[in-house]
Amino acid sequence: MIWKFITFFVRKLDPENAHKITLLALKFGLHPRLQQVEIKTKIKNLEFSNPLGIAAGFDKNAEVIKKIHSLNFGFSEVGTITPFSQYGNLKPRVFRLEEDKAIINRNGFNNLGMIKAKKKLEKYRIKFPVGSEFLVGINIGPNKDSLDRFNDYEILSENLSEFADYIAINISSPNTPNLRDFHETKHLKKVIMSVKNGILKSKNSNLKVPVFLKIAPDITSNDLESIIKISSQKNITGLIISNTTIKRKKKLKSPNMKELGGLSGAPLFLKSTRLLSLANQIIKKNNYKLYLIAVGGVSDCQSAYAKILCGAHLIQLYTSMTYEGPLIANKITKGLLSLMKRDNVININDIRGSVKNPEIAMKIAINGFK
Repeated sequence: MIWKFITFFVRKLDPENAHKITLLALKFGLHPRLQQVEIKTKIKNLEFSNPLGIAAGFDKNAEVIKKIHSLNFGFSEVGTITPFSQYGNLKPRVFRLEEDKAIINRNGFNNLGMIKAKKKLEKYRIKFPVGSEFLVGINIGPNKDSLDRFNDYEILSENLSEFADYIAINISSPNTPNLRDFHETKHLKKVIMSVKNGILKSKNSNLKVPVFLKIAPDITSNDLESIIKISSQKNITGLIISNTTIKRKKKLKSPNMKELGGLSGAPLFLKSTRLLSLANQIIKKNNYKLYLIAVGGVSDCQSAYAKILCGAHLIQLYTSMTYEGPLIANKITKGLLSLMKRDNVININDIRGSVKNPEIAMKIAINGFK
């Protein structure tokens, strides 16, 4: 009950101040300590205690990795980290849409930069080496004013990949001008090669560190097919589907609905899950070896289950934690186990990607296979 009260109080604050207070509370140990719920998930050489992670944007500067583990997440993705520190866009730049259980942000990769993040990651890895129980992805992106964004990706992967259980290439934030142009074939190939070149130059003993590509939800099916084909050709591990959307539903109710920026939370669920399902179908049809991390509108065990039914190997959330509080991962992972028991599912892989339609997947998540 106390955590519900604290979450209610924090939500009365300005969103960015609320985020800062949340990080401070985690740093000082003011958070629940929960027994780990295990739903073992494996992607190549990565073994996750459970498939639920915190998405990039929450722990931008790799400050509270260990604390996130205490909240019963199976992994964390830090960042987005840029080569040099940057303030981001002007404030106010984060807006709650309370009635819609959503957030609009136009942060613009605000972070302390690669050098400070690297120091924190070095310190963390002394106690918890790469491959430890709690896995850490590092999300990388270019500086807004960079003269060579491809070089930014190379520098970042060269310096940070030795600390990463996986690298996430962010080409999809709507808040860095022209970044989404990197979805185009000629740019995408160059971005991927820049990251791979950086890994080869790094001190990383594991040169096969998994690399994921985080894509936008607003692309066409043809764009998606092209991205998947290139990802397979370039031996990318998988896709993160998806970043925030710049599109707005007519049904949004909140006064902040017209703010510029990327929309996340409940209104993104169907859009991102349709793209996820389509990606899963393309991968299966072509027998590609690609893995899918699903993010967008995950708020409870049913929405997480639906993502798995539509092809997700792993799931991420962020916005829903701002509304539900620090117990959300515990509730979702325990809920997933209950749904699996209800449906007589021994191994989560047995149902992964078994449903093509997100609406049907959600009905199954609520009512079971009937």
